[in-house]
Amino acid sequence: MASLLTPTLITQSSLFGIGIAFSPLHIAVVTLLLLGRSPLQRSLAFVSGWSAANGLAIVALTLLGQSFHLSLSHGERQQVLIDLLGAGALAGLGLYQLTPQAHIGEEGMALKLMNQLPDLSTVTLIGLGAISALLTPENLVFYLKEAGLLLINQPGLGADAEITGLFILMASSLLLLPPLAWLVSGGAIREPIQRLEDWLQHKAEWLVGILALVLGAYLLVEGLVGMDVMLSVT
Repeated sequence: MASLLTPTLITQSSLFGIGIAFSPLHIAVVTLLLLGRSPLQRSLAFVSGWSAANGLAIVALTLLGQSFHLSLSHGERQQVLIDLLGAGALAGLGLYQLTPQAHIGEEGMALKLMNQLPDLSTVTLIGLGAISALLTPENLVFYLKEAGLLLINQPGLGADAEITGLFILMASSLLLLPPLAWLVSGGAIREPIQRLEDWLQHKAEWLVGILALVLGAYLLVEGLVGMDVMLSVT
């Protein structure tokens, strides 16, 4: 059977992966790990946990969708519900991140995290990377969209594996940039990384908030268009 791996499928999967990769706080964590002992080993340990969790999430949701015969095509009730609920959740998260309360909370969390990073083992960092991926609210939206993409197109087992691999690579791409920069520069980027600490304490919540609002707006449009399709059919 010919593979149904199309440019559109590749493009959509890549965009969903990039949406997960653009996570300022987690990119900063990977970067700060380069300041401690065994910099490459420890930063890549976090990324490996992140990557494994992303892959497992897609496999689990795809199998779940097949088992319960979920219909996730555009305009179907379940897809519309996912889009609208996701839009509401992300809008709430985005608005909260832009409040002074979030600023205080993020700053305290950043300080606590930076104090603990030097003491975490490689195995712990793998687990932390995995947990961070699964507990990031906006990631769930992209997991559902990616799993829905596979369920709708049904490209075949081989193509499923290729697309999931591409998704995992794209979802880890931005987190891999700091270790690659460290490797290429031979560790010469230590001083710029140290300046990143101030950004992590004071700026991360704004980027997370704006990103959440943008994603929420995208899902709202998707949900409204899907609802229009659903109503026109009925």
